[in-house]
Amino acid sequence: MTRIIRFESYRKVQFGRLEKDYIVGEDRIKYIIGEVNILPPVSPSKIICIGFNYAKHRDDAKKIATKTPTLTLKSPNSIIMDGATIELPPDSKHVEHEAELGVVVGKAGYNIENPAEHIAGYLPVNDVTARDIEMEMVQWSASKSFPTFCPVGGFIETDADPKNLNIECRVNGKLRQQANTSEMIYDAFECVRFASSFMKLEVGDLICTGTPAGVGKLKNGDVVEVNIFGVGSLKNQVKK
Repeated sequence: MTRIIRFESYRKVQFGRLEKDYIVGEDRIKYIIGEVNILPPVSPSKIICIGFNYAKHRDDAKKIATKTPTLTLKSPNSIIMDGATIELPPDSKHVEHEAELGVVVGKAGYNIENPAEHIAGYLPVNDVTARDIEMEMVQWSASKSFPTFCPVGGFIETDADPKNLNIECRVNGKLRQQANTSEMIYDAFECVRFASSFMKLEVGDLICTGTPAGVGKLKNGDVVEVNIFGVGSLKNQVKK
């Protein structure tokens, strides 16, 4: 497995290959992990979210099956790191977790025919959503774009099989969501292909491929964990 991390050292931001206790930077220098500033592994121009991509979640939400994926956008500045705090906004009374597989674009493209050639790797994402605001609006972007509403894993895993990954979410240690990415209606490659038919994908863009059934409310003090086995995990506390 190859894990790609993003970090800052001596005011220089770069990517590197994560080893046991050090990073090999793009400049081929070895950096001790504790001596650099670890950054979120992605800084996308856009975050694209695929909705209702697991049949049970779609059915639980009483949504009608569509012939194409459902797509919305999320603000890039909603990204936070593993371990950072999810802040509940004052304008929402019902915020929920959404455990998802994130796809990181590694090669720019428009109307992409071979998605695998454009993917840098994968990471776990919590597509936090203000459900009450989502229900009030036709477009979902506002409900997903609050600051801190996009926790991501600490590194990009380059070698995973996106069609066969176990994904789960726990809140305060209790299992809330559990599925395998093989249950997706549209797999990761189809999500990339579809999104690129509407907009040019840039290097570093993040595509959230949808959440399985079991989404639930988060409250002040909760600790929410997302784990995608073979890809990575993230853990964040919720505060009001």
